[in-house]
Amino acid sequence: MITVVRPGRFVIFLVAVLALSALLIYGSFRLVWGTAALQRSGEIVVAAASPASSVWRQLVEQGFTSRSVPWRYYAWRLNAAHDIKAGTYQLTQGEPVPTVVKRFVTGDTAPDELTITYPEGFTLRQMAARTAARGIGTPDDFIQAAIPSLYANELTFLSEIPPSRDLEGYLFPDTYRVFADDTPSDVIRRLLATFNEKFSADLFREAKSQGRTFDQIVIMASIIEREVQSDEDLALVSGILWKRFDDGVGLDADATIRYALDKWDQPLTQQDLEVDSPYNTRRYQGLPPGPISNPGLRAIIAAVRPAQSDYYYYLSAPNGETIFSRTLDEHNANKAKHLR
Repeated sequence: MITVVRPGRFVIFLVAVLALSALLIYGSFRLVWGTAALQRSGEIVVAAASPASSVWRQLVEQGFTSRSVPWRYYAWRLNAAHDIKAGTYQLTQGEPVPTVVKRFVTGDTAPDELTITYPEGFTLRQMAARTAARGIGTPDDFIQAAIPSLYANELTFLSEIPPSRDLEGYLFPDTYRVFADDTPSDVIRRLLATFNEKFSADLFREAKSQGRTFDQIVIMASIIEREVQSDEDLALVSGILWKRFDDGVGLDADATIRYALDKWDQPLTQQDLEVDSPYNTRRYQGLPPGPISNPGLRAIIAAVRPAQSDYYYYLSAPNGETIFSRTLDEHNANKAKHLR
């Protein structure tokens, strides 16, 4: 008996066989060839005098590509195998192999990276000086770039800062990786982005529920950061300062006077304590006009979550210990004892 295959079914059968064959061929090709684009982003360091074969192997071992075949092929096509330049290259996922090979030939390396550490409590001026010391602009360049309006379209929280102020208080202290060809504005954007990340929405809502504004919290955190050395005492001092703020009396925080005078190391004189500045919280009630430093997360959290206590006064002893008092007489006695 002869089986007759209808033309329509035969065509479908033939197409299916061809499609399966194509898939098998393509799969085999991919297995041998690999991909013609980078599989991940990252850096690769090409050592001086590295042979091309070593670079292709390095790309495979570090997970940038699955096979070295396309790299050898395009290096041959572009006559590039003997012209690869040493350096650190920033590679991007999806970047075509031929493009990367050309970059290896032209020496299109990543800009030199630098590390800058800004300690908690650094002022804007101190950050400017440290940035300039790493070769990025001048201190004046940094200060002139630290204006909220320059970044207001990028970060909504900047609308909370009065337009007449600079970014003191909002440049988050941390260790940052920057590039040698960055500008002060580039660095400031990184600092602001980190602040935006650290001051979470939960912290913001918590502060708001207490009747504090975003700016008030940052100002208070900047004072706490400079007033207290011990992590354990941050929340207690925060509670005292908020209590005095709510009572409408002076905060009496010497750190605000030091900020007004830019006098951070030497003892304050009686004349210093009487300086006529809105930052003199011995002379003027309430918070100063703006932050006096750039606080870290621990001080910000303390400002949002003050500890309740019976204390109304405190002082910082020369050894870093914070001495707390409930009454003015007790406070004066502690000053005579610890601040001789």
